[in-house]
Amino acid sequence: MKRIGIMGGTFNPIHQGHLALAKAAWHQFYLDEIIFIPTGTPPHKALGKVIDKEHRFSMVKLAIRKNKKFKASRLEIDRQGVSFAVDTFHQLREKFGPKVKLFFIMGLDSINEILEWKKPLELFKLCEFIVGTRPGAKPRTFRRMLKFPPLKDQINKIYLMELNENISASEIRERLKTGKSAAKLIPRAVLAYIKQNKLYE
Repeated sequence: MKRIGIMGGTFNPIHQGHLALAKAAWHQFYLDEIIFIPTGTPPHKALGKVIDKEHRFSMVKLAIRKNKKFKASRLEIDRQGVSFAVDTFHQLREKFGPKVKLFFIMGLDSINEILEWKKPLELFKLCEFIVGTRPGAKPRTFRRMLKFPPLKDQINKIYLMELNENISASEIRERLKTGKSAAKLIPRAVLAYIKQNKLYE
């Protein structure tokens, strides 16, 4: 059975932490490929803080262009309205059919908020979850959630994976805004694109 990982998010901007999470998931869970799907209109973030979706999609393509196992999708970028994960995974399930196993790759912060998402339990019928933790993270909230319904019943579909990177997009945006270097935090091609288009200034 083919195994496909899905990396969603605003990617505002995409950074080395995203890539490290994708690479670790690919190696540890024997994924055949990983699809990056930038959010079109995010439901949980103020639009003023998220740059244009075409810029974010272009940066994702630049960041993954050297890895043949990584692909970029315009699924949410081209879809009208707010981007909800459950709608995206319904489309992915229709596209790939029942013979493909889908893994939703995300960070600890996202899984901690998942019960606030649109139809979260429906998501568990469509995919399994690979959750990456940052160094020093204390997944107390996450482990507490797993002790009680409804997530207690889904525990066999959630996999925790420890990472060495501790990078946040908000830190990168602040560095770019204040003129500090972010060269070690984002791919070189992405940094060049940001400077060329004067983003996050």
